[in-house]
Amino acid sequence: MTSTPSLSLDLFRDQHGDPTRWSTADIDSYLVIGEVAPPVPPLHSYSEMQSIAADWARTAATKQSVADRLTAEGHETAAGIWARGAQEAREYAAAARYGYPHYEAVLNGW
Repeated sequence: MTSTPSLSLDLFRDQHGDPTRWSTADIDSYLVIGEVAPPVPPLHSYSEMQSIAADWARTAATKQSVADRLTAEGHETAAGIWARGAQEAREYAAAARYGYPHYEAVLNGW
């Protein structure tokens, strides 16, 4: 069986299945592909992720401000909803500070 070589590690894994069943030649091919065609870079650079983190931090501050105002006015249920939104925004900001792979994992719930 002859397979056409692929310059993507993901495609190679898809074509060859379970790595525990690979032959020595398959493993060698995989390692060579990894050296000549490294994985695709993340969608956003580190500096872009810091900007995204700052945006999420501003969103968290705004949502927390609304939650505080609603609490002061006695609207506990609505305030709780806004406070949860602020907490979620803080979590996204923290994840974004680590870079795109971590941020993507948090967004997707991995």
